[in-house]
Order: sequence, then structure tokens, then C-alpha cells
Amino acid sequence: MALHLFKVALFMISSFRQFTKSLTFKILMAALILSFAVFGMHDLFSSASSRDVVDAGDRKTTTDDFRRQFDQWKTGAEQQSGQTLTYEDAVKQGLHVRIMEELADMDSVSAWLVKAGLRPSAKVVTDQIAKYPIFFDSITGKFDKAKYQQELATQMKMSETKFEQIISDDIANRQFIEASVAGLKPPRIYAAMQSAFASETRDTTLLIVTPDNIEKPGQPTDAELLKFYNDNKERLRRPELRQFTVVSFAPGDFASKVTVDEAELKKLYEFRRDTLSNPETRTFVQVTVPDQKAAEAVAQALRSGTDAQTAAKANKGTVVTYDAKPKTAVADAKVADAAFALKQGEVSGPVQGSLGLAVVKVSGITAASVTGFDTVRNQLEQEYKKDKAKDLAYKASEVFEKERSAGADFMTAAQKAGVRVINLPPMTAEGQMANGQPFQYAPILKAAFDQPKGGETDVTELGNGEYFALRVNEVLPSEVPALDKIKPQMIQAWQQKTAGDRVAAKGEEAAARLRKGESLEAVASSMGLKVEPRAGLARQTAPQQVGPELTGRIFSAKANEVFTARLNEMVSVVGKVTTIHKGEAAAVNQATAMTGQAVSYGLFQDLSFTVRKGARAAVKTKTNANAAVMALGLNPASVKSDDKTAEAGKAAK
Repeated sequence: MALHLFKVALFMISSFRQFTKSLTFKILMAALILSFAVFGMHDLFSSASSRDVVDAGDRKTTTDDFRRQFDQWKTGAEQQSGQTLTYEDAVKQGLHVRIMEELADMDSVSAWLVKAGLRPSAKVVTDQIAKYPIFFDSITGKFDKAKYQQELATQMKMSETKFEQIISDDIANRQFIEASVAGLKPPRIYAAMQSAFASETRDTTLLIVTPDNIEKPGQPTDAELLKFYNDNKERLRRPELRQFTVVSFAPGDFASKVTVDEAELKKLYEFRRDTLSNPETRTFVQVTVPDQKAAEAVAQALRSGTDAQTAAKANKGTVVTYDAKPKTAVADAKVADAAFALKQGEVSGPVQGSLGLAVVKVSGITAASVTGFDTVRNQLEQEYKKDKAKDLAYKASEVFEKERSAGADFMTAAQKAGVRVINLPPMTAEGQMANGQPFQYAPILKAAFDQPKGGETDVTELGNGEYFALRVNEVLPSEVPALDKIKPQMIQAWQQKTAGDRVAAKGEEAAARLRKGESLEAVASSMGLKVEPRAGLARQTAPQQVGPELTGRIFSAKANEVFTARLNEMVSVVGKVTTIHKGEAAAVNQATAMTGQAVSYGLFQDLSFTVRKGARAAVKTKTNANAAVMALGLNPASVKSDDKTAEAGKAAK
């Protein structure tokens, strides 16, 4: 997702220019993070290795680099979807290939720019780094070399050389893109052609073939049924199933056993009273000044009624306003002590705070209010019961483990612990049960499929104070059911497939007759087909009227051309485009103005693709998908991605 957003931002030139002009912390740090995601934190001095995931000129992405980048993407994807993604599933979906190709593209461009001699000077790089507030001294508000080095070493965990290379690449890429697309505007005819294409409407006449127009299939012969069964064996294969018993240590099962101790509840109230009550707050101004003389002048001005801004301006000071804030919200502890010691309307003398010299004037005081026990009793009782139920669940898990250690079997230990035992029906590794209901506890599923038949797990935390243990009772291997066990279903499937084939064949027969010159009416009448004229179909709205498959056929056909389409397994359509209407000039002109930006963006995308492809060829970029798999701790021989998915991953970049 981050990579995709970076690509879009990179080629939307207006947004890019606005971006480069902004110096705010959030935008600067967003650019920095995107640079990490795109260019990676490569070791510039590492030697080339066959284990490198990407080798693009002087840019190398090692397995460690790739793992960091992949984990960053994975975390973002999981947060967005709310679902856990395993490395195995990611590889099967070809996601490792997609990210590898993205990194290879961007690294290739950076390496090519260096090769072409486009690189910022050291001063430009250091000037850019000096703008990041994260490296500023909190007192002086200026760039601090020592803090810069400390942040790199402790937080970013990289050398100055690495970081400066990342910033240099980012600057070079932005300068190249800005120069490449500055003033680039596609000819208006491009948008006009696209608008004319989109404004076109078509009239068509359709013949609809359904199961009502064919001879209904009878019973298949034994030979036909056997062939159908053999042709579809892999589609009939049932995945491995596991049936297991779960012992649940859930706090909810113990809630009814909790007895509220009033004395403990009051102790909890006393412990929580400060957090349950409203602290004293004060409204005041803090004028920070450069020296003692200025502090005394500001204090005198504030006492005489001069407003804080005027007093500060006259004495080279700055004003910080605190509006109804508790003492803990004041940044400087010594200023807080002074402010909360004053009466309303009073002005302090010079206060030597931790962050500088200041003067304080208090304009409002709101006394602290204590929330009574009776007011929050119900809230505290619920928290008390929840915590006690968790304790009981945990103690039950300890009893269970103790009994098992003493030699008790799984069920006896559960009985001694007094916990709930759940016998689950057979299910797949994805949690699909025979009745179609899903089992949604992924940690339990994984534990069940990690055990052999008869295997038992230790007590395992499920989260939120809940624990479980399980025993695998049966392992039903993947198999294709015998024909005699599913014969009725196979007969029904054969009849449905045969009916669909006959519908398609009748549609092709009608199309052949139309292509030979027979009229739509004559063919429809002799074959008993329904005629359905459709006029004024537009590209944008036709998918909602006739479906996307048929829309594609209608708008790819020439005038009077006969075409066929399958709406579904049991409906075939034969059609002919009778008239093609060009869009009105006024509508086309209006659409041209509206689609100009989209055409420009398309041109920018084409330019991006060309630059990336050319850069990869120029620096002879190599990628290693097996190394990407190994970077994720997997064995390439045992975890294979689907070929089509992997290719789609490459194309999706």
C-alpha cells in the first residue's frame, strides 16, 4: 500500500510541487518514511552475493534488507485489513514478488541516476537533513549534530553514510521527476479521442438462449458418468480435515463464580481515586524571556495590566498559553510549581525553569473535584469481576497443567480443573466445517494442524485473559470420494454441465446462421428464441444494464457484426450491433475538458513505466525470488507461489 501511494504521489506533479514546498514536520517525516520504504536501508559497502534479493548497479537489497521492508509492508497491510497475514500465505499469493519488483524498479532508477551523473552535492544533502525537526535541540530549536548521530544509532539503527545516501537518492529522484514532467501536457486530441470513444452509444439486438430452448438431459450412461467423474477428480478432492477437542479457560465461564468483596472494592476505589477524579486546572500565560532584566520588566508590565503579547514583544519574549490545564500538562515542571502556587490574578517573579527563564500570570483556577465511591461503584464492580474472572481462569489452567504433570489424561485433567470441554466437528486448516460454518480462532486452528493424531498441546494464551489446550482426535487425509458415495450429486452435476453445453451449442448454431445472412427474426422464429432489442447503450452504464461480459462484446464488435457471449453457465446470448452512434460534439467537448487531467496522469504513468524499464536495462538489474522467500524464513522448495499469481505480482507493479 505504501509503495502504491508513493507511486501515485510521485507522478501527480501538482501534489509533488506542493509537497516539495512544505517544511512541516509531518510531511517531511512522511517523505522520509516513504524513502525508507522505496529505497531501503542498504549497506553501501556490502559485497555482492547470490543471496541478494535485488542487485541493481551499486544498489543491493540483502535478505535482511528485504525482510525489514516486507515486515513494514506486512504490518501496514494487517492494520488496514484487520486480519493476520502469514509469510506462507503471502508467498503463495506472490506478494513477495510484487514487493521485490517494486524495490528493484526504484533502486534501478536511483542507480541509473548516479550512473548518469545526476546527484545532489554534499551541501544540498546536509542542508536537507538539517531541516528535520527530529534532529533539533529542544532548547535552541536548531539542528544538533550530536542528537542527529544519536537518533541514527538508537532509533533508526543505521550509519550516517546510509542515511545520507537515502536522502541523496530521494533528492535526485524528485529533481529528475520534476524536470521530466515540468510543462509536460498531452495534446488535446488525446483527451478528445478518449472522450469521443467514451461518448459513443450503440443499438443492438440480442437472441437469448436458455435451458427452455434445449432438450433436457436424461440420465447419463455409466461410461459417461465415469468419464465425467474422472475429468473432475481434482475438483472433487476434499482437503485434509482434523477433529479435535478444545479445553477452554475463558474468563466469561468464571464470571458467575466471582463474589464481590466490598472491602476490596473500596480499596480499588482508593487506589484509583486520583484517576477517577478531576484534578485542579489552571488557565495562565507563560512568558519566556532571554534574561533577568527582561523577566522583571515583563512581570511589572503584567501586574500593571498590560496584555501578555504586548509585554512579551517589548522584551523579546515568547508567550505560551495554558487553558484549563492540570499541573501534569505543563511542559516545564518548575513553571508548573510556580503557576499552581499563585492565586487567581497574581503574577510571579522571574522563574528559572528547566527550559529557560519565565514569568507566569494566572487568570483562572478550577478546583479539583473528587468522584464519590457510589458514583463509580458499578464501573469498579465490573472491572473487579473481570479481573477476578481472569484470575480464576488462569488458576484453572494451572490446575489443568498440574494434573497432567501428575499423570492425569487430557479429559480427567479438564474435569479436575472444572473447565469447559468443546468437541469440535472436523474442519479444514482454514476453519471450514462440513455445514459451511467457519471457525474463526486462527491460533487454535494453527495449533490443531501442528499436532499429529493424538497430539496434545500445552496451555496456550489466546488473548484477553483467555487460554486453551487441545487434543487432536482424528486426522482425515485429503481424498477424492468414491463415485458410488456421491453418485446422485455427480448425476445432477453431469446434467447441469450437459445442459450448459447444449445452451452454448445452440447459441453457436444461431450465430452461424446469422453470419450466413439469415435475419434475426427468421433465426429466432425457427429456433424458438426470444428477441430482445437494446437501444442507446452507453459504455459507462451498459454494465449495469446488460452485465460487464456482454458490454465488452457489444462495444468491441463492428457494425452488423455477430457476436456471442455467456451470461452464466445456463444462459447464452447471440447478438448483432445494428447502429453505432457517435457522441454529440458539445458533449464530447465537455468531456474532453473533464478528462484532460486523467489523460495527463496516464501519460505520467507511461513515462514512469518507460523510465523504470530503461533504468533496469541500463544497470542490468537482477532479482532473486528464492532469496526473497528465504529472507522470510521459508524454504523455496516447500513453499511455492501460484505461477499465475506470481506473474500477476510482477505485472501489478
